[in-house]
Amino acid sequence: MELRKKINNGKKRMKRLQFYLEPRVDAQLERLAAKLKVSKAQLIREGIRLVIIKKTPLEEDPAFKLIGLLKGEDFPKDASVNHDKYIYVEDWKEGKKKL
Repeated sequence: MELRKKINNGKKRMKRLQFYLEPRVDAQLERLAAKLKVSKAQLIREGIRLVIIKKTPLEEDPAFKLIGLLKGEDFPKDASVNHDKYIYVEDWKEGKKKL
């Protein structure tokens, strides 16, 4: 158990997986990892996250539920473009843009 804590720097334990890579892909991964000074495992985890993001249907993204949430006559029509104006109302009233 102590060894696992050292491996994961005390962070949440990761699940170990095994898989095969073509030699050419492994060599490319090795070169990129060396260039970026990260581990091959880190690059693989990052790649998996990117695939999950890309392949997850938009409707399953929690942010998708925000679309159309604010509607009505009282809602400014230009809010998508001038959102800072409405978020930082006091700064705009005083003539200071806060970005």
